[in-house]
Amino acid sequence: MVIFFERAKRPLWEGRTSIYAYIKVQGESVDGSLPDDEEFWSGDKIRWVAGGLDGAFGHHGGSAKMTDEARELVQLLAKQSRKPKRSTRKALYAKLVKIDVGGMIDAVLDEVRKQPGIQPDAVFMEAKWLAEHAAHRNAVKFGIALLGLFQNGQVKELLLTLGRHEEFTLYATVAIHNGMEDCNQVLFELAGQVHGWGKIHIVERLEPASQEIKDWLLRQGCQNNVMNEYLACTCARNGGLQEALSAERVDSALLNGATDIIEALLNGGPAENIDDYEYAPQVLWDYVRLVQEAETTAKHLSVLFSIHDFLAEDEEKWTARMSSGWSEQLRSDMREACQLIMPDTKWNSMVMDAVSSSDMSDVYYGIACAEKLGLDIWDTLYDQLAANPLEDFYYYQLIRSDDRDRIHRFVQFASEHIPLQQIATGPGTEMGFGEEYAAHRKLGVILQCLDRFEGIGAELILTGLNSPVTSNRNMAIKALEGWGISAWGEQLVHAVTHLSAVEPEASVQEWLDQLRKAKGL
Repeated sequence: MVIFFERAKRPLWEGRTSIYAYIKVQGESVDGSLPDDEEFWSGDKIRWVAGGLDGAFGHHGGSAKMTDEARELVQLLAKQSRKPKRSTRKALYAKLVKIDVGGMIDAVLDEVRKQPGIQPDAVFMEAKWLAEHAAHRNAVKFGIALLGLFQNGQVKELLLTLGRHEEFTLYATVAIHNGMEDCNQVLFELAGQVHGWGKIHIVERLEPASQEIKDWLLRQGCQNNVMNEYLACTCARNGGLQEALSAERVDSALLNGATDIIEALLNGGPAENIDDYEYAPQVLWDYVRLVQEAETTAKHLSVLFSIHDFLAEDEEKWTARMSSGWSEQLRSDMREACQLIMPDTKWNSMVMDAVSSSDMSDVYYGIACAEKLGLDIWDTLYDQLAANPLEDFYYYQLIRSDDRDRIHRFVQFASEHIPLQQIATGPGTEMGFGEEYAAHRKLGVILQCLDRFEGIGAELILTGLNSPVTSNRNMAIKALEGWGISAWGEQLVHAVTHLSAVEPEASVQEWLDQLRKAKGL
């Protein structure tokens, strides 16, 4: 009994790998995992990508508020700073493991600054210990955030190592920005090692203090694996896109980087878009001019199509734009320039090569251009799917056809390659996120379109009705709504009747009742 009692009293970090050590051993190729993943995400159906939770709420959430829980946290920290004890550290750590640090960190840091009697040197040492030795992400984040209250050049390696992991890049970025004399250059060093939310946080804070940084912003700064739209306007402004594209000729890296920026600005989204960018008229004009003379790809052509679509938007939008640097003459000239470039027959073979590529980025832009050029690429995509039967992208594209014969061929392929028996385990309440539901998502892509093709895909619909993923059952019901009852067959009638008796979701049950009533069941 004594042994078990002592184990229960062990600190939560003891006997576990510290997050700092876990990241350090990975070197520069840091993946998104952390040693506390299973514990942290326990009970959650959705797992955010590294840094996603803090990134999304930081960009779209409200300001941090001080809570009683946060005050208790600061009081424990103050107590530890005045008289460091293992028991106080244990209590502080235990509280950190359970709270949402990101949602309150700004308020907590303000309270730390105001806390009477707090000992700065001891706080710094506690912050360093948490960042270096903690085995739970929230404790590490708290430690990093506290380090940002001090001059922290002496822990540069610690902050850079933790910052390489996207889950901690935001905290490391703020700490470096607030606590190092050469913070901008240090952030630039870190920017090249992150690619998701971490990169977004750094680029938003990076000063264009040198030509090297400006060049990087225009060529590589915008690309990230969350949404380029978050960074497009920042990179255009801070990198000096207007001046760079005004040259008679530009290098291919600059043209490609500008393509990413302009594409994202035209897409719009969660950040500033093309109408927020004050140099948009000149930049778009220069881009069209440069593309005419450059070694171009399907991606360049796709952006030209997007520019042409932008120029053709309704007049109400253009009335507002005329007070922002645009003129009818510039709009007309730019549209004419696009129309001279786009019909060139050289694009056809280039687009078909892109569609047939093994690079999914090339395939994406090839498909976008093929639609604009009126090229029939279905058979090419089907051949690509046959070579890559697990690639989701092709499922989304092939099901868009209106040709019954093609859909019948595709559904037959899917029936042979999607593990239907593994899906049809009975109705549940699963949302279908995560790699374990990859097959369910492929099935869902097809089911959502089968209402247009009566009599095709009955086996897939039957599987969907028996899937634990709620959206699969919804899409199966949608498909059956589009079919006459005579096309169902005995198995589907029986499956719908059975599902009505066991369906666990009230909203699906209601839809089932409506379906049965409409079909006379």
